[in-house]
Amino acid sequence: MARVGHPGLLLGILAAPMSIGLSAAPACAQYPPPAYPPPPGYHAPPPSYPPPPCTAVSPGRGAVGSAARGAAAGAAFGAIGGNAGKGAAIGATVGGVAGAARRGAQRSAGQCY
Repeated sequence: MARVGHPGLLLGILAAPMSIGLSAAPACAQYPPPAYPPPPGYHAPPPSYPPPPCTAVSPGRGAVGSAARGAAAGAAFGAIGGNAGKGAAIGATVGGVAGAARRGAQRSAGQCY
């Protein structure tokens, strides 16, 4: 039985088609597909309007309004607990921070400016 003297020859025969295929793949992928015309009756969407101001999205609920609402709720819960003044102070702080966070979240989401 004849024995092949160069074992690398078999590896070269198997690797050559693979290297040719890998080098040709990027050349085929660099061209974009052809652009087709839009279907009949298609119209581009109209331009969108800018978002409303934040006072239109949530009227009367600025930082002061949220703080006042929080103070009222805090005073009610504080009265139940025995210290209405401390409850009102804590409620005003929490209400003001929550109102500012809500307004910031609306602005970052693009609901208002």
